[in-house]
Amino acid sequence: MTRNQAHLLLLVVTILWGFTFVAQKTGMETLGPMSFSAARYLIGSIGIVPIAFFEFRKNSIVIMLRRDRLLALKAFGLGCFMFCGISLQQIALQYTNIANAAFLTALYVPAVPFISWVLSSNPIKGKIWLALIISLFGSWMLSGSGTVLSQWGDLLVVISVFFWAGHIILISNITQKINMPFQLSFIQSFICFILALCFASVLETPTLMGFTPAIPELIIAGFFSVTLGFSFQIVGQRYSDPTASAFILSLESVFGAIAGWLLLSQIIGTSSLIGCALIFLAVIIADVVPDSWIPLRSKWRND
Repeated sequence: MTRNQAHLLLLVVTILWGFTFVAQKTGMETLGPMSFSAARYLIGSIGIVPIAFFEFRKNSIVIMLRRDRLLALKAFGLGCFMFCGISLQQIALQYTNIANAAFLTALYVPAVPFISWVLSSNPIKGKIWLALIISLFGSWMLSGSGTVLSQWGDLLVVISVFFWAGHIILISNITQKINMPFQLSFIQSFICFILALCFASVLETPTLMGFTPAIPELIIAGFFSVTLGFSFQIVGQRYSDPTASAFILSLESVFGAIAGWLLLSQIIGTSSLIGCALIFLAVIIADVVPDSWIPLRSKWRND
């Protein structure tokens, strides 16, 4: 697969994820966030099984994980990062609208280089500092004028950003060592299902009557977002670097806002629109602007 083909595949992922925001929002009319996530990832895991089994017959990921404990730990961490990110996002959607959740999630673009810096001591580029400042101001414009509950929801989304950024970095790291995307996708999805099920059992009281009305949303969020979306993400990221992947995947914010407007008639105000535009500008600066335009770098960690 070429780099351009990988980026096109990641673009498809953003469309799937963007429109899934609507399913995540409406699916919680009868289900709690943990119950919805558990059912969603169960469906997603089942959907991955056929192609993961076909891949398994050619080359087993289990053998590699047994030989390399660090790799096994990273694979487990992948599921944990996904669970934390999706759980915070799912809870946040109870309090904030889709556009806010979608655009705030895009903050993982400047977050990815920062986490990479912490892990590897690579200096932070000047454009990333600029993107961070703009994105923080955009976040304030997006949620600063909202109610206390909506601000709480926005804060949860911002916290989830760091888990999504870690998830992207970890995928790029793992896929450089193994090329078994569908087995890896199954592992992370099934771990997410188990964790969500445990929390749902303790914190919520789901009933069959609650799941029935949400079946369409669960199929959309489970099959299209998890089975297809996260599997395609792993395939595409093998042929792209983390920062470029983060930029492309962040376009889910655009499709999420469009989906909220088209399907739920969610209209956002002028201040929030400015905030969305600033966050999107930060995303573009983080990956599109040449490094030479903003030469400042954070070097103190390497002194």
